[in-house]
Amino acid sequence: MDQRREYFSPDYTAARARFRDAASNAGARIDSLELGAKGPNGGQLTIEIAWFGAPRPRRVLIHSSGTHGVEAFAGSAIQLQWLDDGIPSLREHSAVALVHVLNPFGMAWLRRFNENNVDLNRNFLGANEEYAGAPDGYEKLDAFLNPSTPPSADFFYLRAAWLIARYGLEALKQSVAGGQYVNPRGLFFGGARLEEGPRKLQAFMADRLGDAERITLIDVHTGLGPFAEDRLLAEAEPGHIFRAIKAAFGERVQSLATGQSVAYQVRGGGHTMYPRVMAGDQFYFVTQEFGTYNSVAVLAALREENRWHHYGGGTVDHPAKRRLKEVFSPDSGRWRRAILQRGRDVIGQAMALAFEEGSAGSTS
Repeated sequence: MDQRREYFSPDYTAARARFRDAASNAGARIDSLELGAKGPNGGQLTIEIAWFGAPRPRRVLIHSSGTHGVEAFAGSAIQLQWLDDGIPSLREHSAVALVHVLNPFGMAWLRRFNENNVDLNRNFLGANEEYAGAPDGYEKLDAFLNPSTPPSADFFYLRAAWLIARYGLEALKQSVAGGQYVNPRGLFFGGARLEEGPRKLQAFMADRLGDAERITLIDVHTGLGPFAEDRLLAEAEPGHIFRAIKAAFGERVQSLATGQSVAYQVRGGGHTMYPRVMAGDQFYFVTQEFGTYNSVAVLAALREENRWHHYGGGTVDHPAKRRLKEVFSPDSGRWRRAILQRGRDVIGQAMALAFEEGSAGSTS
């Protein structure tokens, strides 16, 4: 067996145990944020955070995995590999934090969403933002996206092709996945309030990052873009922050702010929490998005798993669960080798941006 594939854990329980062991061996301080939800066998679910360096740093690199549950297999593998490589020495007032599986319920139950069907990357709204509304066009797609029946053949691909021909793929992508707050059982539901996991993570980071002047954040996702290729998605508007990100990570960087990327714009993304809790204004956020299968196949798998979860048995042994895992973590040696190599490359680039003097450019 290709040894590099072994960083990919078979399930949440194994991934958590391996992460805790590797982080402990690397000398990390480990914090476990316990959640009320349980795993398939009643097991405890936790967000694990491995912390290296200053307890209240001025500069920090954060690497985050598993915002979208079933997508966590790639990010967890990258983190295990990095811990195995050895954390570089850090300067005074600097820190590295690995956030392992922000949505443990989703990873354990092979769901993209959490125990309340919430998409956590739509859940981090600010104090003055309402958990309400939906993208233009979502309501007319609701019945197609969210049938209230168990999985069954219903001409999904034919209907999807008709919708794409009528409205265009880009417009549909934003309408479907931009995040909605109207259907609690629907896909991409952003919630009615800040969820337990995000609330505990925000409290933890507020305590640790009150003195932080510069935060560099890498958040790993899968499911968008060409198979085994990654894109680095930056939320920053054109300006010195975006230029610094582009200089650090190269031509794979795409701006979410301009709409010229493989992704779509959302409200309540997880990255929006960090500027609210830090002292300074140097925030360098990048989503590392690894492509798997085409977007229609990914949507089909999400739709069938959601039907099984709400209107079927919801057990993890159903074909809909296995298919969802495959579309977000393909059982392909080529794919997994690419994820580990690019994961390592991007962390190295992020270390330079986070800690090297002058690497972030002018802040004027």
